[in-house]
Amino acid sequence: MMRTMGCMDDLEAAQILQARRKARVNFAGFCEYIVPEEPPAFHHRVICDALDKVVSGEIRRLMIFCPPGSAKSSYSSVRFPPYYLGRFPNKNIICGSYGEGLATSFGRKVRNIVDSREYGTLFESRLAEDARAKGEWETDSGGSYFSCGVGSGVTGRRADLGLIDDPVKGQKDAYSITVRNDTWNWYKSDFFSRLKPNAAQIIIQTRWHEDDLSGRILPESWNGESGEFEGFDGQIWTVISMPAQAVDGDILGRDEGEWLWTDFFTPEVWEEIKYVQTNKGTNFRVWGALYQQTPQPEQGVFFKREWFNRYDIGKEPELCMYGASDYAVSEGQGDWTEHGGGGFDKSDNLWFTHWWSGQETSDIWINEQLKMAKRIKPYAWLAEVGVVRRSVEPYLKKAKKKQRVYFRQEWMPHIGDKGANALSFQGIAASGQVYIPRCQWGDDLVDQLVKFIPNTNFRDDKVDVCGLFGRILDQAFAPTTMSIEPEKEHDSYGFDEENTKSWKIA
Repeated sequence: MMRTMGCMDDLEAAQILQARRKARVNFAGFCEYIVPEEPPAFHHRVICDALDKVVSGEIRRLMIFCPPGSAKSSYSSVRFPPYYLGRFPNKNIICGSYGEGLATSFGRKVRNIVDSREYGTLFESRLAEDARAKGEWETDSGGSYFSCGVGSGVTGRRADLGLIDDPVKGQKDAYSITVRNDTWNWYKSDFFSRLKPNAAQIIIQTRWHEDDLSGRILPESWNGESGEFEGFDGQIWTVISMPAQAVDGDILGRDEGEWLWTDFFTPEVWEEIKYVQTNKGTNFRVWGALYQQTPQPEQGVFFKREWFNRYDIGKEPELCMYGASDYAVSEGQGDWTEHGGGGFDKSDNLWFTHWWSGQETSDIWINEQLKMAKRIKPYAWLAEVGVVRRSVEPYLKKAKKKQRVYFRQEWMPHIGDKGANALSFQGIAASGQVYIPRCQWGDDLVDQLVKFIPNTNFRDDKVDVCGLFGRILDQAFAPTTMSIEPEKEHDSYGFDEENTKSWKIA
């Protein structure tokens, strides 16, 4: 129980006054004052610093990723909203979570802090007498707090701070494409549309799946790092990612392999958790997602990283060359056009040699396809049938004739879902027969292959191109005989070939 100022000596009274002054302007100080028996650990202070920057306006979009049991919600969803309303008494907060029960629980805890005697010694704002429900209440200064479950309506409310904590209930929901789509649609249509101009957004979660809410916002290249990243909306998101076991570039400054919050979870406890979650070290998917915040394990799921051989540009053997494309339906709508060039050697090993990626209009990526075809002189160029063919093929034929670049275009039938289309390529890769150069586009290609999991909305355009290459050996246009033709033109796709190697029908 808090002692009155009259019962304290001068030193103790001065310390209390100093703590109050700090608590009014510093979130970590606020937490120490409100819950003195739970002083913030170091990783909590990093979270507090980021939330202070939300208050100051320096950060408008924040994601906080931590493993289960790290007290991320205690700071972000329970103690931060009262502090925010203390600093901005007339602001409005919307807090969402996977279910009404958890959201209401957060709301009750937040309300109780605002209604506490300790809070009253810091800020003048009080709970309004006629609006005190656990999940929806107001302050006498015009501020408000509303909690809701993901999927529930938010109509009629507006927010200066939108906070989402634990949008995923568990593994079953995380692996359901229907639930993930529903969550995404709720975020865009209900939650996001209720935010006021310049409102702050905070997403706190343990990552369950690469296609979860945060996964759809962050760029595909994100791989567990903390920092600033451009989201799907073109806006900058600040990410605080704290894996259970530190990796290179750890935001907390830990050495690689060092554990999180060892004052609470001893290294022995962490080792036990890891042993159980990895199924005795045989399956790292759950560990990578929940505890390392990288939903796909480093080794890969559908494709394993160790399957792919890397080689130095210019060291490829004589090849029978092919091209393949995955055409985007529309410009700048999330899909990418991908052109891949590569060939098979005498042992049917597949060597990728050229690549182009872009979110451009059809005239640009058709021109890029022809440039690549001119360089590699493919025996055939593959793409899938569909609506894109009807819109692309006439222009492609016209452009080939105009530029005098001729090659055999094969339109392949769609044989199933993404995984089914990639099975042949998976078999080649698993046999150690795929070679990818050491260069930026080669790194990007391997990263996307390793992250690929069928039946997700995660970007897989490069995988589609690889799937087409995997089907070449099964078709009538598989490689036959070889010839070598010199190509003196400088290769802007990553090769400076004095002697481009290609194959042709005898």
